[in-house]
Amino acid sequence: MRNRMLLLGLTVAAWLCIKTIDYLLPWSAFLVLLCGIVLIMIAHTLWMLLAQRREARLCKSGRGKSVGTASDTEWMPSVDILIPAKNESRVIEKTVRNFFNLDYPDYTVCVIDDASDDSMPQVLDRLCEEFPRLQCVRRPAGSVPGKSAGLNDALPMCRSEVIAVFDADAYVEPDFLRKILPVLAPEHVGAVQAQKRIYRHQTTLLPECQASEYALDTYFQVGRDLIGGAVELRGNGELMKRSALIDVGGWNNKAITDDLDLTMRLLLAKWDVKFSPDTVVWEEAVTTIQGLIRQRRRWAEGSIRRYLDYIFPLNSLYRLSIVEKIDILAFLSEFAVPGLMLLEIVSEIFRTLAGEPDCAHPGFLLFVALLTSMITTVNLFIAIRLYRPEKPLLNAMGHTTVVNAYIFAHWIPCVLVSFVNIMFKQEASKWHRTEHLGGSA
Repeated sequence: MRNRMLLLGLTVAAWLCIKTIDYLLPWSAFLVLLCGIVLIMIAHTLWMLLAQRREARLCKSGRGKSVGTASDTEWMPSVDILIPAKNESRVIEKTVRNFFNLDYPDYTVCVIDDASDDSMPQVLDRLCEEFPRLQCVRRPAGSVPGKSAGLNDALPMCRSEVIAVFDADAYVEPDFLRKILPVLAPEHVGAVQAQKRIYRHQTTLLPECQASEYALDTYFQVGRDLIGGAVELRGNGELMKRSALIDVGGWNNKAITDDLDLTMRLLLAKWDVKFSPDTVVWEEAVTTIQGLIRQRRRWAEGSIRRYLDYIFPLNSLYRLSIVEKIDILAFLSEFAVPGLMLLEIVSEIFRTLAGEPDCAHPGFLLFVALLTSMITTVNLFIAIRLYRPEKPLLNAMGHTTVVNAYIFAHWIPCVLVSFVNIMFKQEASKWHRTEHLGGSA
C-alpha cells in the first residue's frame, strides 16, 4: 500500500507540475524534462566510458590495477556458501560437486531445500553422505516463501567471516574464492559481486541475447565501480562479510529482488559494494520467452520497489555520496523515460478525443526513443567488444542491433506493467524461481 500511494503520488505530482508549467509558459515542460533525462544518460555514459579507458591505459602502462583485482593483502577468511534451491534435482548434484572442487582451505557448503517435492531431497541425502562438509537446511511446506526467507533461515547457522550466495545452477572455477576474496578484504567493503556469464554451450538466439545483455551489465558494473557509483549485487556469485550482513539485518523477506534490496541497505549503511570482473560465475540462460518475461517482470518490479522503499534515506544528505546519488539518478532513467513517454502518449490521446488543437509532439517522442536506443546501442557494442571478444567486429555490429531490439522489446513492456501493478494491485508480485534444465559451462 505504501509503495502504491507513493508511486501514485509521485506520478500525479510530476504530471501536475508538467501541465502547470505547460499552461503558464510557452514551452513544453515535458520536452525539457525528457531532454534533461536524456542528457543525464549521455553524460553518465561518457563518464563511465572515459573512466574505463583511463583505467585501461593505466593498467597497460603498469601504473594501475584493473578494477576488482586482488589486493596485495593476503586475506583467507572462512566462507559459508549458501545455495537456495527448490525442485532443482536436475542441476543440484553437479553444482554441489563443483563447489567441493574449490581450491580453498576453509569453507562449507549449505543447500537450502525450500520444501522441494521432486527428487532433490533424496539427491541431497546421498550427497551429504559423500561430502561431510555439506549441510542442508530443510524448509517445511508452508514456510515464508521466497529466496530471502530461505537465506534468513540459514543465516543463524553461519559462523564464517564471509557468506557467499549462489544459484542452484552456478558453476565456478576452482580458484574462484582465492581470486575474489581479496577484493572484499578492505575494511570499508561489505560485499562483492562476480561477473555473471551464460553457459558457453547455449548458443541459440535467446541465450546469445542474454549473454550479451550480461556483458552490458558487466560493462556498467565496472564503470560504476570506477567512478565510485552504486555497484549492485546480482544474486548469483555475491559475497558479503557476515558483519555487514548482520549490520543491515540480513535479507528482506518482503523483497522480490533480494539482491537489489540488500544492495540498497548496504549502501545506506555506508558499506561499499565492489565488482570483480575477473571472477566469473556461469549460469543457465532462460530458454523460453514466457520464462524470460516472468523473470524480467520480477526484476523490473523489484527494481522500482527498492527505490520506493528507500526513497527518503536515498535523498538524505549524509547516507550516500554525491557520485552515488548521481549514478543512481542516471540509472533511474531506464524507468523514468518509458513512464514519462507513456504519460504523454495517454495525454495526447485524451487531447485528440476531446477535439483540442493539435499540440502533440510525436516527432519529439520518436526522437527521444531513437536517441535512447542509440545510447544503449553504443554501450552494448562496447560491452560486447570488451567482454565477448569471441565475437568478430562485423558479427558484433549485427549482433548489437539484434540484442538492442531484444532489450527494448521486453524491458519497456516489463517496466510499464510493473508501474501499473504497483499502483493498482493489492500486493506485490510473488517471488518465482527461474527453472533450470541442467548443462555445463
